[in-house]
Amino acid sequence: MKKYLNAIIVLIAFHSINVISQDDVEEIVVTSAFIDTSEINNPLYVIDGSEFSDGATTSLGDAIDEYLGVSIADYGAAVGQPIIRGMSGPRVKILKNGVVNRDVSGLGVDHLNDVDLNDISQVEIVKGPSSLLYANGTIGGIINVVDDLISSKNFELPEVAVGYESQSVNDGNSEFVNLKGNLGGFNVNFGYKNTDFGNYDVPSGAVIHSEEEHHDEDEHDEDEHHDDEHSEEDLGYINNSDFAVEATKFGVSKVTDWGYIGFGIDNLESVYGIPFHGDEQITRLQRLMKKKSIMMKRSMMKKKSMKNMLQQFS
Repeated sequence: MKKYLNAIIVLIAFHSINVISQDDVEEIVVTSAFIDTSEINNPLYVIDGSEFSDGATTSLGDAIDEYLGVSIADYGAAVGQPIIRGMSGPRVKILKNGVVNRDVSGLGVDHLNDVDLNDISQVEIVKGPSSLLYANGTIGGIINVVDDLISSKNFELPEVAVGYESQSVNDGNSEFVNLKGNLGGFNVNFGYKNTDFGNYDVPSGAVIHSEEEHHDEDEHDEDEHHDDEHSEEDLGYINNSDFAVEATKFGVSKVTDWGYIGFGIDNLESVYGIPFHGDEQITRLQRLMKKKSIMMKRSMMKKKSMKNMLQQFS
């Protein structure tokens, strides 16, 4: 009798436990897709540094323009601001080894990104809100340029890299040298790159200038204006498309069991032009000055003629 009574009590207790546990469980909805969406919406690109060293010397934006969701605001051969998912400026930040690179490109999009693409390990592109994990205010994305200037690992063998690049369309060249090695337990990294490119050549007559909106009444001035216009068409190059960059870096690091410590110096000096930027304003000012001088000459001629007429009547 006691056995049956104990069995009934156990069943009642087990039933009550099941009722309580079923009431406490929250509803979970699981959905699935026929394809792996992570392959389509992956917000991260990791580009190997060899792709930059093997390619032509260009701006940062031009170097990553071919990737999905990334484009470029082109301001010439030297200046190419990256655009991520249609956003640029303060919404897209450039990082160097995880630290925000603060340069004048944040003040104006027509300024060069102060980043040396010589001898880099990789470039990381994070698109969209995921970039907020690395820098604030970067709703568009970030571009992190990673190099081993302060190496976290010991260089096993000495490395020497020397390169030379020549471009015919802008009559320029670029050369670089990189040295890496471990000296007395210290990792030493040295790099130097010098780039000097001229204006871009264009075929004769390829740049066609539109006719001026305001024509001078003087036929002689019109002939001079057409001569100037013809000479501009036959320049054979794009003005202000040249640039020169000299980059030097030197770093030393010491790797121990508890981590690593080191210092580095990275210097970049650049001189560059921006095609068709500011030329229109200067040309317009010159035309206004020329028109003003013509009007002053005519007014002086009218005054002289009036003075001669008065003298004749007197």
